[in-house]
Amino acid sequence: NTKFLSKIINKIRNPEFNALDVYRLRTKCNALSYVDYTSTLQHKFVNDKYSDLLQKYRTSIACSTLTFVVKMLEIPAAGCVSFLEVTKKNKCEYVGFQDEKTAVFINEHNYCDKFEEFISEPNNPKWEKIATSGRKFVMEEMNNDKAVESLVDLMKKVIAKN
Repeated sequence: NTKFLSKIINKIRNPEFNALDVYRLRTKCNALSYVDYTSTLQHKFVNDKYSDLLQKYRTSIACSTLTFVVKMLEIPAAGCVSFLEVTKKNKCEYVGFQDEKTAVFINEHNYCDKFEEFISEPNNPKWEKIATSGRKFVMEEMNNDKAVESLVDLMKKVIAKN
């Protein structure tokens, strides 16, 4: 809720971590006439059916200003071009995404320009290449096998230090 009174109440109730800070860019994106926002539980595509919803779109927006969220993996895994909010706090670059290769990096300063670029040339082959590369990256590098390998490596390092 972006109404003035709601903003004040939200800041008082959650001074360190509130929805308006976490979803600042998402709120701005939702205000754009060409963005189709689908509330998480307001449709039949919940839980394991979420990927079915994403596959109906060529692109989707993943915005979380302060933290990395699973949506940032789900969107490219579904084969969509991912417009991914990248900030110093959410550490998206640390995960391994690359701008214009596996996702399109957006922030509060460039998001409109990036969206307009897509809208002006939706059939440009570059979008399909980003979507394909993003899906490949997530499916090959962000899976359970890789997570287990990383955890084992971490445990070996901890044990070696002791």
